[in-house]
Amino acid sequence: MALFLAVLLGLQPVLTDLFIPAMPAIRQEFSAPSIMIQATMFGAMIAFGLGQLIWGALSDRVGRKPVLLWGLFLYVSTGLAGALAVSMEALLLSRMVQGAALGASVVCGRAMVRDLYETGEGAQVLARGLSGLGVIAIISPLLGGVLMDIWGWRANIVAIACAGLIGLVMVWRYVPETIASKSVQATQWQGLKANYIDILTHRGFLSWSLVALSTYGGLFVVLSGGPFIFLHFLEASATEFGAAIAMGSSSYLLGTLVCRRMIPKRGLLGTMQAACTISLVTAVLAIVVGWFEIRSVVPVLLMQMLFGFAHGFHQPCSNAAAPGLFPEKAGTASSWVGLLMALAGVTTGLYLSVSLDGGIRPYAWGVAFWCLLLVLAGRWIVPRFITSARRVK
Repeated sequence: MALFLAVLLGLQPVLTDLFIPAMPAIRQEFSAPSIMIQATMFGAMIAFGLGQLIWGALSDRVGRKPVLLWGLFLYVSTGLAGALAVSMEALLLSRMVQGAALGASVVCGRAMVRDLYETGEGAQVLARGLSGLGVIAIISPLLGGVLMDIWGWRANIVAIACAGLIGLVMVWRYVPETIASKSVQATQWQGLKANYIDILTHRGFLSWSLVALSTYGGLFVVLSGGPFIFLHFLEASATEFGAAIAMGSSSYLLGTLVCRRMIPKRGLLGTMQAACTISLVTAVLAIVVGWFEIRSVVPVLLMQMLFGFAHGFHQPCSNAAAPGLFPEKAGTASSWVGLLMALAGVTTGLYLSVSLDGGIRPYAWGVAFWCLLLVLAGRWIVPRFITSARRVK
């Protein structure tokens, strides 16, 4: 299951990290404004979040495997269409549809964990799968840089589609159906409305989701703002930038490895709160970097690595805990977690698109904001609204 999760969830960094090295070349070829280039990232995230609402409810109705097959087929098809795009508008459209298709893999992956495991054990399995995602995240920017240098940006788009093809074959041949009982009401308006109200009025779900969206918002600052900061503001080479992204991904991988060993000893809440200490240190460092406008690769890289390490704790704990509260409608609950995370990414993308010209300060303060929100959520909000949090093992 961890291997399947690594592939299914790993398509998300493939969609972003393989694409990032191609962004400058795409901007040059189409003479596109920076807002259009940023839209290829946050536009895909909007579609990714909204698409999960459809895929999640549908997977509760017809099962996880059919939804995975449909979504992955659409992911591959739109990826190939993007590689043939002759205009910025066509490329943006293909990226948005591909983002919506990606939602099937992510929402079903999280729901399958809840189908098969109790919350604490599911978080350990999810952390193991996310360790595989970390490896993919390390390889993706490096591979993206190589493909870009040899064959140009269209090769990156083809590689993204090929990764989806691997997932499609894997699901078709090896992934079993995991849902025990399908719900006919999951896609009917009355049943869907009742499920949404049940989920969105549950304070435990909302507080764990706040952790999930905060850690994803910070990640989006690093991924979307990193190219500008390293390549333009700090004047690093493309190779140095690729290495910086890989080092951040390596720290994330280490975080997932430590996380899955801590969960049996400290539970989800204790493990997540331990990461909050690291998030607080990251926030302080980010504030210092932004306040004094430090123009050095080392503190910015350290900030990213600390964030990545803490993200390796926050992501599996929150992504298992929030849907774990609704085992009978895990697909729908998982879709709302995904939508909230995507909205955080979109908000961050819009913020960066209008502020990055200000240099290091808006970038560092973006990281600090999400880290401080993580500390607030993990240290105060989750313990307050999850009265049984310490019993989640």
